Amino acid sequence: MARVLRGAWRERPDAEGLASADLLEAIPLLLLSGSAGLAWWRAQSAGPPPALKPLHDAFGVHALQAAILDAKIPAAFARLRGRGVEPLLGKGWAVARLYPRPGLRPYGDIDLYARREDEGAGRAALAEPGPEALPVDLHWGLAELDDRGFEEVITRSQTLRLRDTDVRVFGPEDHLRLLALHLLRHGGWRPVWLCDVALILETLPSDFDWRYFTSGDAVRTDAAVCALRLAHELLGASLEGVPAVVHERRLPRWLVPAILRQWGDVRFEPHGTRRPMAMELRRPRGLIRALRARWPNAVEATVGRRARFNGLPRLPFQIGECFARTLRFARSQSGLAPTPER
Repeated sequence: MARVLRGAWRERPDAEGLASADLLEAIPLLLLSGSAGLAWWRAQSAGPPPALKPLHDAFGVHALQAAILDAKIPAAFARLRGRGVEPLLGKGWAVARLYPRPGLRPYGDIDLYARREDEGAGRAALAEPGPEALPVDLHWGLAELDDRGFEEVITRSQTLRLRDTDVRVFGPEDHLRLLALHLLRHGGWRPVWLCDVALILETLPSDFDWRYFTSGDAVRTDAAVCALRLAHELLGASLEGVPAVVHERRLPRWLVPAILRQWGDVRFEPHGTRRPMAMELRRPRGLIRALRARWPNAVEATVGRRARFNGLPRLPFQIGECFARTLRFARSQSGLAPTPER
């Protein structure tokens, strides 16, 4: 997977060194992970072997889905602004627009971020009846960026024109940090998320503020730096112009193998596609499978336990994260806490 996607986000990706055996072996995983369009984009210059057809078909589907979602973003902004809520758009279209062609970077919903105090108005806005469903994932606060003030992030944001609407997106420093931390929080399971990091890393504006990018919580900053190093070491992203804190960061020996194992796990069920654990408990026959699906990988556990990406064994963090999730689930079932089970 890493060899196939190397440099695939570029305007003219170089297919030299792309082995047909690697491509054929990776096709099922590419289709499963939403990376097929990028693989086709890189491999097409090497010729039209039959293996490219499923990749090209997936690219076409992604492009169609992107067109449908792009048309819904202005409606989501209009509905929220009608209730006095000014959201920030991240991930999804905000990063897909930077790729050479629509369809290379698929996404399934519209990720918006709003002030916590606007939650009531935001929920009311999205609950309003309308001519079409709006697949909005509305975050209250800044998620992985909540070590920063919302007003500061808004001040650094950018306004872009989409159809006939001005949409507000994260500034480049905040967006790169958000993408890097989101990748790691979910265990790095989607290769296209690391391609996002590589793409932005290679297209930074000349006035990119590295001092601001590395400000905030020190543990998160180090994790974000590790994500940039991963983009370089796994996918060949250029580190030209990055500061010493990135150039000199050495990744722990377990990190790259952990990411590659995750990419190769065909049985993995990402959060959002699993049956709720409360339902799994009613059918003990599938309980082992359900527990396995929820076992955090080394990357996910490191972020979940707010640990450093260092050379210490990861198993204690995985056990600790598993215990913490079990406790959250038990509390949610007993009504002691509203935190949803992951």
